[in-house]
Amino acid sequence: MKVVQKFNNAISANICKGVLEENGIPAFVLGENLVWSTGAVNTDLVSIEVVVDDPLYDRAMEILSSKPTEPVE
Repeated sequence: MKVVQKFNNAISANICKGVLEENGIPAFVLGENLVWSTGAVNTDLVSIEVVVDDPLYDRAMEILSSKPTEPVE
C-alpha cells in the first residue's frame, strides 16, 4: 500500500477516497479512528492517510492531480 495523500481531517480524506473510487481505484482511509480513540485533537500526532495498492499508485496520483471537468448537459 502507498500513501497518496495525508489529511488533517476525516471528511477531506473520505472525499479523496470517494474521488478515487468513482474513478475505479479502490482506496482506504487509515488513521481516522485513531484520532477519536486517542482523543487527539492535534492531527500532527495522528495522521489520516488515503492509501491505494502499489500498482494503482501512479493512476491514483494522476486522478488526484487532474482538474475537475464540467458536467456535460
